[in-house]
Amino acid sequence: YSDIFSLPARHSLTVTAQKVVLRRYWQIEPSARPLRSDAAEEFAHLFAQSVRNRMRGSQSIGAMLSGGLDSSSIACVAGLQNAAQRKPKLPTFSLIFEKGSPMDERAFIDAVLDQQKTDPTLIPVGNYAPFAEFERVLEEQEGTFLAPGLTLTRGIYRTAGAKGIKVLLDGHGGDEVVSQGHGHLHELANGGRWLDLWREVRSASNTYGDSTLGLYFQFLTLYGPAWRITKARQLANRILNRIRKPTQMRRGRGWRDLINPDLARRTELVQRFHRAGYMPPGIQASDALSHRWILSNGYVPHSFEVLDKAAANFGVEPRYPFWDKPLVEFCLALPGEEKLSHGFGRYVLRRAMEGILPAAVQWRRDKIDFTANLVNGMVRNHRDLLEQLLVSDAGRIAPYVNLPQVSAAYARLLSQPDQAAPLDVQYVWRSASLSLWLRQVQYAGSPA
Repeated sequence: YSDIFSLPARHSLTVTAQKVVLRRYWQIEPSARPLRSDAAEEFAHLFAQSVRNRMRGSQSIGAMLSGGLDSSSIACVAGLQNAAQRKPKLPTFSLIFEKGSPMDERAFIDAVLDQQKTDPTLIPVGNYAPFAEFERVLEEQEGTFLAPGLTLTRGIYRTAGAKGIKVLLDGHGGDEVVSQGHGHLHELANGGRWLDLWREVRSASNTYGDSTLGLYFQFLTLYGPAWRITKARQLANRILNRIRKPTQMRRGRGWRDLINPDLARRTELVQRFHRAGYMPPGIQASDALSHRWILSNGYVPHSFEVLDKAAANFGVEPRYPFWDKPLVEFCLALPGEEKLSHGFGRYVLRRAMEGILPAAVQWRRDKIDFTANLVNGMVRNHRDLLEQLLVSDAGRIAPYVNLPQVSAAYARLLSQPDQAAPLDVQYVWRSASLSLWLRQVQYAGSPA
């Protein structure tokens, strides 16, 4: 379909004999209503209302339950609403990884189930194979997509659909809507509130496993007094070089290095990225502006489109309580300290769930990283396929990717799978999925 393009989110297109007009008809704005004295109480009201609204119109409603803060909040609030209306227990669907796995969240899932008495379905994830059924997934999506974990999510849709669930409540978007509050750190630094920044960075580093000094000096070099910047940067580099893993020290490598340089040049990819996909420093320094930027960028509609296509294949409609318009506008208007406090992101949500969530889930600091699971699945179950796609048939993707960079990333992944850098994992997964899609397109266009 040459020269056919998707309409950007929040835009309308008017075509007349004289001209074509692309117009943005709506954009996200902070709520104009004055904040109540207790932001958590107001959040709890709006959140419960959003969950209730998304439980209308169907008798067969379930909820995803990962054990994380977002899905657990939805499951608990929805479960309480069912109980208040004397309805059957809320069906919940959870992926269960083997005990001892870095992805094992069974303890948090059980804590929610013990408190809310839902109707749980536990879906064991055994020998994970990320490229299983991948041709089918590409057909569903009608192209490539940015979701390495989609095959796992499809397992939830498949199970829910088989049990007759028509609507599935999904915690997708909690990070973006409520916000982890990273912009608040920039705000503190930009305002010269160095002691407050130190307190938050010290707590945040415990949450994300980063070095307190390393994080602090990064902000100091960005926003600190001019005469200290050079000395601070030198000290920060020395500290960071000591604490970083070797795989994190390949300076200068990023998303641009995955693209074939000639393709990037011909399509002006870097310039386009800086116009549409790059958060400018002026926005980064403001929590409110950076929050709105995150909510408005292209990943949001892309995610909804990918999830909707995958769920529809199993007759399931996903609904997202975090994306209720009044709730989004309320969160956008919150001050930074309601988003990040004492190192806890989504702080207002945590406070709002007092007495509703188990404390172990409400105040958990960690967030599961599925990178290790993806690496193990690719190396253990798809080694021959990767060799074919990235080595034997590498010419298929050569016009699009920077093949030497991909080959180097693949070699590092094989040599040290337990210490794989996230960027290497993305290089390999994206290149392999691109090759599979190109192969599918090529076969589809071949004469019978």
